[in-house]
Amino acid sequence: MRAFIAVQVKPSDYLASVFRRFSEIKGIKVTEYSNIHLTIKFLGDIDDDKASDICSGIRSIGSDSFDLETEGIGAFPSMERPRVIYIGCRSDGLYRLVAEVGKFVPIEKDFIPHITVGRVKHRISMPNIELKSEKYRIDEICLFRSDLKPSGPIYTKICCKQLGKQDSDGPS
Repeated sequence: MRAFIAVQVKPSDYLASVFRRFSEIKGIKVTEYSNIHLTIKFLGDIDDDKASDICSGIRSIGSDSFDLETEGIGAFPSMERPRVIYIGCRSDGLYRLVAEVGKFVPIEKDFIPHITVGRVKHRISMPNIELKSEKYRIDEICLFRSDLKPSGPIYTKICCKQLGKQDSDGPS
């Protein structure tokens, strides 16, 4: 199965409106609202034994819930030649969670926390869309299976762990 470890983000009306603005641009395939997430680790194709090991690792996570803050629009590989458009994110709680995940799967050194807005299908000029910062409560981490379909990916939760309760993430 094609799989990844992620936290889901429930979009606010404002964030949904940002996604809608990008969906109006020809050449961008925007992420479905129900699929909005922040990937901690893309695993690629894994077998059932590896998925079971990863679920054991996820169940061992002791991180608290936290607030994830959005902080601007970016693109991979660059704003001049976008292939993936994203919203940058930050949170001390996220980095603590990533460190815990790193105990059972390797995390890339250049990890850039982001929410994918969409994939660019052909060359475009990046629109100048402002993004106000918002906070989103993150209280669960999951292993997802990703089934690629012509209509878009279908994500299925394989296993999840509720994160511990905490009132706020504190100063960032």
